[in-house]
Amino acid sequence: MPPLSTPPASSPPPSRPSVVPPDSATQAGKRSFLLFSDIHLGADLVDHVRPWLRAEGRGDPGVDKDLAAMLDHYLAAAGPDERWTAIIAGDLVDFIGMNLSRTDEVETTLTPEEDEHGLGSAADHAVAKVRATAERHGAVFAALGRFVAAGHSLVVVRGNHDLDFHWERAQDAFVEAMGRKSGHDPVALAARVEFHAWFYYVQGLLFVEHGHQYDAMCNYPNLLAPVRPDDPQRLEWSFSDWLLRMVARPTPGLGADGHQAKGMGEYWRFARSIGLSGMLRLGWRFVRAIGAGIRTGRERLGDAADKIRNQHDKAMEKLAERFRTPLERVRKVADLWPAPVTRGSLSVLRSVFMDRVVAAVLAALLVLGLGIGGAPVWLLAGTAVAALVALTFYFRGAGRIREREVNPAQAMRSGAARVAKIMPSRFVVMGHTHHPCVEDIGSGATYVNLGHWAEDDLDGVAAEPPRTHLVLRAAGEEFVAELRRWRSDLGPTPFVGPAST
Repeated sequence: MPPLSTPPASSPPPSRPSVVPPDSATQAGKRSFLLFSDIHLGADLVDHVRPWLRAEGRGDPGVDKDLAAMLDHYLAAAGPDERWTAIIAGDLVDFIGMNLSRTDEVETTLTPEEDEHGLGSAADHAVAKVRATAERHGAVFAALGRFVAAGHSLVVVRGNHDLDFHWERAQDAFVEAMGRKSGHDPVALAARVEFHAWFYYVQGLLFVEHGHQYDAMCNYPNLLAPVRPDDPQRLEWSFSDWLLRMVARPTPGLGADGHQAKGMGEYWRFARSIGLSGMLRLGWRFVRAIGAGIRTGRERLGDAADKIRNQHDKAMEKLAERFRTPLERVRKVADLWPAPVTRGSLSVLRSVFMDRVVAAVLAALLVLGLGIGGAPVWLLAGTAVAALVALTFYFRGAGRIREREVNPAQAMRSGAARVAKIMPSRFVVMGHTHHPCVEDIGSGATYVNLGHWAEDDLDGVAAEPPRTHLVLRAAGEEFVAELRRWRSDLGPTPFVGPAST
């Protein structure tokens, strides 16, 4: 197998081959690893807010055929004594992106927000979403079942879209669906399926996490105990979660990442394209989502929030024990996370440009007030110029802050370099951004972003996903890695792309 794909000639190649030395390889035994991320199964189950999709009769999702074929390919390619560990690095099931109507199997009383936008994040709601996803993507569940039943292992690392795997009932429902769709005993499968709340670690070799904790729009302050302080039977959502659920999903044409991919000018052009009534509805959705984000931050105050933080700290201790890693190392990695956008009202407003609108309106009211009060022309002109200069500097600074908050790619790369030193690893692997890349991060470590398989094309405009995956395979006493893409006509081919995105 060739070494890890290098960037094109225009980019400097990594300074070393992607081969793990024997002393690190032996810690992983004779396992081989297959890593992929961001499948977003069930992302098109949004009939509650887009009922017209039922009438359109959506076809079979292409990801089912390709992902099942990839799993079957590597199942057949395993050597007689080789055992794969398939690691899904987050966003396997798109719980937060689904908008499902109430079903008879749900017992938790729906909130007014859930009545409007569909099932929420209670444990039984999550189980209903798993079952609906299994019906929509039965081929994937069957392929995962076959893969595990053949003696291989499956590791599911939680991302921000499948935070609901926090509930053991959701985990059990997923494994049960694997067994039901593949015809294998789910109890036997469960022995080789692991769910990880934050990361998966093989000392000296591999550190895998989703990467959303480096994204201020998407991260959670209590990742290992992500429940609402005022309603522990539901999960605490990030501001990105609220925007996806309350703004993007109910607004045709906006897209799942519209709130992060669009600038203020693009938002304005989009708003104009949907007419005055559509613009007003979009604005009201934003106002409500902003209110939800601000309330999320305020709920972190008080005794109930302190209890949740204590639960998170205890879970971190158990996590360190699970991977036989000093607790202080795990805490050092957590210290790399930025504060969530929901830390304060201003940061919430800034992330969606509303601080600019508020600042501009206040400046205009100031000038208008001076004019109505009979201020001399020189004072009006001076105030207007001063306001314009102040707003210009503010907008520039706020724009830089917002870019850091909504574009986590650089934070993930720099975080990966520090993780490789804190938690000794030759490969630090993440997903989240949907942009596959391979990058030398120094100290003999490589950062790999797994890209995505997602087909979130509710409005028929999604680009073809790269279908990238990382193969890390034992070769004697070494490990050789390659980032590949799956093509339905050719199978796995080496991925060639930019060193970073």
